[in-house]
Amino acid sequence: MSTFREKAEAQTEQVIGQMLGDELLVREGQSRLRKAESEAEEPSEDRAKERDKDRAKGADQGIVRDERGQDQPKDKARAQQVSRVDEGGDPPGKKA
Repeated sequence: MSTFREKAEAQTEQVIGQMLGDELLVREGQSRLRKAESEAEEPSEDRAKERDKDRAKGADQGIVRDERGQDQPKDKARAQQVSRVDEGGDPPGKKA
């Protein structure tokens, strides 16, 4: 579950507890909210590891960022030599 969703559910639980006058529900909502916020503030090392795993699987599709932050192909020479065949449903533009 996403951190955003966890926070939203915790806040909802807290508000419902306040509306019903149920202090236990309010405390549980506050506890869940603190937990969700602490998870959101964890170092991004875990996220970086996951991103590295995805990249190792080829999820980057051969795209890297240059020194200006622009997307560039990893292998520029190959990208320029790859043939592109019109398959009928392709968008307009340069066709091989």
